[in-house]
Amino acid sequence: MSDTMQGQDPEQVRALAKMLEDGASQLESVKSITSVAVWGFDGAGPNVEQMRGEWESQHAPMLGTVAESLTTYAQRARANADAQDQTSNTYDGGGFAGVSTQGSSDTGGDDDGGGVLDWLGDKAGDLWDAGGDAVDWVGDKAGDAAGWIGDRANDLWDAGGNAVDWIGDKGSDALGWLGDRGSDVLGWLGDRGSAIGGAFMNVGDAGLQLWDATGGAILDGEWPRTTEVLASGIRLAGTAVGLGLTAGSLGMFDPKVFDDGDPYAGDPKSVPLPRPPSSVSELALGVTDSYKIDDGNVRITTVDGPNGPRVIVSVPGTEAWNPSAGDNAMDLTGNLVTAGGSRSTMSQAVELAMQNADIPPGAEVMMVGHSQGGMTVADLTSDPGFVSQYNVTHAMTYGSPIDSAHIDPSVSVLEMQHQHDVVPRLDLGDSRFPFLPGGQNESANHTSVTFDDPGSAWDAAGNHDHSKNYPDSMAKSNDPGLAAYEQGLRDSGFLTDDQSRVSAVDVHVGRKN
Repeated sequence: MSDTMQGQDPEQVRALAKMLEDGASQLESVKSITSVAVWGFDGAGPNVEQMRGEWESQHAPMLGTVAESLTTYAQRARANADAQDQTSNTYDGGGFAGVSTQGSSDTGGDDDGGGVLDWLGDKAGDLWDAGGDAVDWVGDKAGDAAGWIGDRANDLWDAGGNAVDWIGDKGSDALGWLGDRGSDVLGWLGDRGSAIGGAFMNVGDAGLQLWDATGGAILDGEWPRTTEVLASGIRLAGTAVGLGLTAGSLGMFDPKVFDDGDPYAGDPKSVPLPRPPSSVSELALGVTDSYKIDDGNVRITTVDGPNGPRVIVSVPGTEAWNPSAGDNAMDLTGNLVTAGGSRSTMSQAVELAMQNADIPPGAEVMMVGHSQGGMTVADLTSDPGFVSQYNVTHAMTYGSPIDSAHIDPSVSVLEMQHQHDVVPRLDLGDSRFPFLPGGQNESANHTSVTFDDPGSAWDAAGNHDHSKNYPDSMAKSNDPGLAAYEQGLRDSGFLTDDQSRVSAVDVHVGRKN
């Protein structure tokens, strides 16, 4: 053997083994990272499934095989290097003997292929190229995945934007709803406060009414009337009870006891074939007709004549007895206010009805009323301004307590009652408080007629009946005062049996409370 070195350099072989091991480690890292990327993102669909299938069936195994082969070759290279060291240590010539890829000595012949280093280099290159192809595939698929993920991210961003818009809209709706509820709460609290404040004002109005009936009357130079004092006292006591109930419930329960509120009157409605006012009894039946239409109805009848129109205002009596004041002003509250000497909502509502009916200027007007309606007639005709504004010339009441009324002396009055009708006696004959004798306050134009009872003296309802008993008593009466009054109406043009000359409207009146 020559002393020239032959075979492989152990250190170069070991360096090659280290490179192969590093390459295997890098390929395993690529495989692991790529597997996480392939399976770790939230994707679905045919393309994604195809990519994952190719990765699992082809490229991941290929990278694993390449890495495993590189590791094997590194182990063999390191084994050859060790064998070379062992052979060199026993060789006398100091040279290097060849070592096969299986780790055995090659003591003779040349290695035309460049030796084990070239062979390992070629295999490593082939494996590295295969790994590179897998890495390129991974890169391509990663790019596709990144693109897909980007698209999904854009979709999610758009969806998120839409969700934000939706949430914004719903948030705005929610804020609007909360605002409405807040407004409702404030409105509710305002209503409760208004109810309590209204109850206090109602007590104040009742107190002023009692003062007018007592101290105010004395200051005006008149002794207080018994009926006015009693009615005003009852109203004040009732309003105090109502205030206690309203304030005690923090405004949640507002009975409006004797709260007369504010008046209103509706639009006139034409009456087909109204009753011709041919007599005093027919005038009374005209009031009954108004009763029958609806609660809170006032009928206004016009009679055309050669001397101009004549207008008859028919006012029904009490239709509700509940101390809790409601829409209908023809009730107990209206009675107490009028009987107490104050201008009631009912009286104001009748005046509004006359305004709405467009009574011709200058036309002579007659007011007719039963029970509370008669009290309303007396109240209005006691006002000289009202009498002159509407040219009121006649007033007729029946079953009404009007003895304390100061009716304008220019108005010709017919007051009628049954002998034992209790209602017209409620004014106690205009007695002075406390129950001092008084006298009826009548002018020269005031005619009073008392009829025999239609039945028993104890039949309170029958003696106060407006639908039959009072009209019948009027028709049968021979009282000269009644006959003279009826003739005066005929002469003035208020009475006629000619249907063609008669027209009428109904006006709904009431209380805003």
